[in-house]
Amino acid sequence: MLSLEEYISKRKKEDRINEFDIESKPQNMQTCMNYIFEYFNQYIDASKLDEKTVLNEERLEKYKKTLHKYDSEIQDWLVEIYDDYDKQLNRSIERYLKKDDLFYLYNTEQEFRSISYDCYAQLIKKNPYLKEQTEMLFLFIKDYHGIQGESKLDFQKVYISEEINEWFNKTWNKYQVNLIAFASDYVSRFFDNEETWNVKHRIKSKDSWRKYEYDYKQKSNLFNINSLHRRISSKPFIKGKKQFLEILLMYCWIHEIDGDEAYWQEYINKTLSSSM
Repeated sequence: MLSLEEYISKRKKEDRINEFDIESKPQNMQTCMNYIFEYFNQYIDASKLDEKTVLNEERLEKYKKTLHKYDSEIQDWLVEIYDDYDKQLNRSIERYLKKDDLFYLYNTEQEFRSISYDCYAQLIKKNPYLKEQTEMLFLFIKDYHGIQGESKLDFQKVYISEEINEWFNKTWNKYQVNLIAFASDYVSRFFDNEETWNVKHRIKSKDSWRKYEYDYKQKSNLFNINSLHRRISSKPFIKGKKQFLEILLMYCWIHEIDGDEAYWQEYINKTLSSSM
């Protein structure tokens, strides 16, 4: 932005005014007065608008960079909403999806359609601009599911057995379902919700911040796997894999929450030998 003196100098050059021309003095005085009015009434307001546009473009570009993993159409949709309504809609959608403990196991069009309709019904209350945007919401949710699955691909870091590793590798390749991501998320939720634990699996805690510890050395229904399995047993990659699912849950519990490597070896030796 030019200063007043710089603006007048610029305008003088453009209009080729010679302030030393005595005969043109009255006209030059009026012209210079007009420059001052122009500066304060037009130039400053226009410059502020340009500055706001530049800053807004920077803001939008910064937001778009956080969406770089998404399809370009989804990026444009979210950036447009951010520009028009100052809402980072992806965050609201993600918060809603995180409430669904089976989201990582979704693999069918019907499941993604269903949760997109539920999500729409929840978000439209505070975000009326979402009207008639169910298709874009659906596309975002599918893309988000894939991105989350890829970001948590720890297949190379996790080794349990040839057969189990083959199970979650094939599941990812065929269904784009990350079983490790699901198991990790499930045991984290399970750890945080003591009220869902079987009463026989509760041990009085020695720590003051929680009432119970989970007895993961129990022999049956570990991590409430019976009720979990009933909910997901129809999925093709879960059928006949209940023992593998329990092993994967135990792996995540030991390696992400408890750290009892000695028991892990004892557990895996027994379960793998019995499932062979």
